[in-house]
Amino acid sequence: MSIKVYLPLNYYYLKKPTDLYGQVQINEDNVVAYYVLEASDLEFRDKAVNHEASNMRFLGSILSVDFNADQNQYLKFNMRLCFTYNSSRANISLVYTGITPEYLKHIKLILYEKAMIRNLFIGGESVNRRSTEHGDSDSGACDFVELCRLTQSTLETQNIAGKQAKKSVLHGLTLIADFPIAIFRYIAENVFVNSIMVHTSIYKHFREWQTTCEEGSRPPNIALDRALGIILMLILFSLATQPGDFLIQISHYVIDQLYSLLKVLEGSPIGLKLNIHLNNFFLDCFKYHIELWSTFLDFIEPLVRQVFLAIGAFGCLGLTFQIALLEDLISIIGLHSHCFYIYTKVLYNVERKGLSVLWQVVRGNRYNILKGRTESHNYMNRQLYLATIFFSAILFLFPTTLVYYVVFAALKALTFATLSIFEFFRRQILSLPIEGCMRPFLKGCHDIDCLQIKDVSPQESAFLIHKNQKISVTVYKITAV
Repeated sequence: MSIKVYLPLNYYYLKKPTDLYGQVQINEDNVVAYYVLEASDLEFRDKAVNHEASNMRFLGSILSVDFNADQNQYLKFNMRLCFTYNSSRANISLVYTGITPEYLKHIKLILYEKAMIRNLFIGGESVNRRSTEHGDSDSGACDFVELCRLTQSTLETQNIAGKQAKKSVLHGLTLIADFPIAIFRYIAENVFVNSIMVHTSIYKHFREWQTTCEEGSRPPNIALDRALGIILMLILFSLATQPGDFLIQISHYVIDQLYSLLKVLEGSPIGLKLNIHLNNFFLDCFKYHIELWSTFLDFIEPLVRQVFLAIGAFGCLGLTFQIALLEDLISIIGLHSHCFYIYTKVLYNVERKGLSVLWQVVRGNRYNILKGRTESHNYMNRQLYLATIFFSAILFLFPTTLVYYVVFAALKALTFATLSIFEFFRRQILSLPIEGCMRPFLKGCHDIDCLQIKDVSPQESAFLIHKNQKISVTVYKITAV
């Protein structure tokens, strides 16, 4: 069992009567931790002093060595810690602790700098934004995290008047910035619109973005997202003369490439001999499908030209919303290729299953459902004759179906890979440790793994007298590598 006293470095060399404020915590392993956070000029009163309403309590004082108070006087002023100083020593000495374990052999006095502790990072994330759910196995790291939270809370309680004015200004700016997202939220949560948008990428991203905002864990990411979105919006509106023409050109380019792909499949692709009649059937169906899609694009061309305006307007919400909308546009542009993939996949599965079943019939076997195994069976001649005919027909048609299935499955995989890349960048913008990346450029910011505790040797050995026993007090200092 031990006692840890966390004391600001400048208080260790303070030589004037001072009141100390902070918090006391008893850890699970019965280690008593005193966190000294603030100090003020000494004010003795007849009754105990307590400041728990302001998240800090009165811990004790720094007194002159001539005070010579007994334990009753310490209890009278509700002291939990007491330090003394004199002219012969360069630093203060610990002379009293209010909470003392029964078997105490050692006390650690740990000195720290407030600026360094307030700007700690764990894994690229600011300690101040980490929730208490992040449990660290190392007790020392837990003490540092708790010390960082406490020092940050004391910083927030200072300069309340100035902070209230700043908070009001920030609240007004936040309302202006959140006005576009409030409109989008109102539209997206409408019952009719929600039933249409629920499966779109932009709606799914809206839910993820809303969760990130409610957690309040990534404000730099949200700010960067909106800044990049506004920049792209300005570029689209100012530099691009007709951005809608670009989308039309992309749509017709995709259609032309599909025509070229079907033209390649019309002959003997990579030397494969396809079934002429089935191949012509596929080509007629797919070309007709592409013609319908081309006609539909020509019909909605005026609307499509305005889509880029919507992408630009979504810059008020953020770059990630623009990327999500672009994902939906790519899905719409490639809708016909997705339909081709579905057609060939269904036909491929039917033929594969048919070949598997008919192969068992040709071999004179069947699958026994009750016993769960394949066993021999005596089929009639007409059954074997029909099975052989169907098996031969499907076997000769299967290579053609397989070629179309592989081609459009590859096209589907390419589209899916493109969407996955956009989705990856969209989510990375909201999850990147921007605070950690900015740490090298910010003065006084340190990673918690870079902290180390060094022994500070005072001029003479320090002891605390408790129940007529000498308890050694070792002084340490938190430094950064």
